[in-house]
Amino acid sequence: MDLGVLLRSLIPSLQSVYVLVSYFVYLAVAGELLPGKVIRGVVLSDGSQLRYRCNGLFALTLLVAILGISAKLGIVSPLVVADRGLELLSATFIFCVLVTLVLYITGRSSSDKSSSLKPHVSGNLVHDWWFGIQLNPQFLSIDLKFFFVRAGMMGWLLINLSILAKSVQDDSLSQSMILYQIFCALYILDYFVHEEYMTSTWDITAKRLGFMLVFGDLLCIPFKFSIQAWN
Repeated sequence: MDLGVLLRSLIPSLQSVYVLVSYFVYLAVAGELLPGKVIRGVVLSDGSQLRYRCNGLFALTLLVAILGISAKLGIVSPLVVADRGLELLSATFIFCVLVTLVLYITGRSSSDKSSSLKPHVSGNLVHDWWFGIQLNPQFLSIDLKFFFVRAGMMGWLLINLSILAKSVQDDSLSQSMILYQIFCALYILDYFVHEEYMTSTWDITAKRLGFMLVFGDLLCIPFKFSIQAWN
């Protein structure tokens, strides 16, 4: 690929930003409104426990159904992700940088004493931005750490499905692609079937939310894990 074309494709278009924002809005609304098992998290150092609504499987199934019907009706192109992969990659990266800068600023200014929101400031800007300042920051009552990992896992499947649709359209569907799609789908579905176990993992219970986790959840999981499909 020509370097100039590559660089231009990394500039997010309005459509790619719209796709990303719409995706996050759907996850936020679905996560709050759809029924699901409410799990208590581990007991934190101050004795508190966060609550997590584990409705990811329902949210994922509903989203795939909505997108499938919309594609059938010609409302949404099933190739929108496959055709704008680099744009979505760069848009997601920019989002990761911006949201972690906001987390850094709000964390630094927080005077909360709870285990979830108590600021842990080292004094090193890069260190605090990279590793995070607060353990479980929230936005509009949404636990961001749980939200981001869910977004990454669902995004991985949506990328795969869009690439699968492109392979079918181009008549280039191979046996290796079919096997890749099956194994990834099984892995992702298994995650959401047992989503409640995520609430006791090290990332959720011990790591503060900074660029490292946000980047890993939103960019590494969906885009890095789907590299095989892009080839």
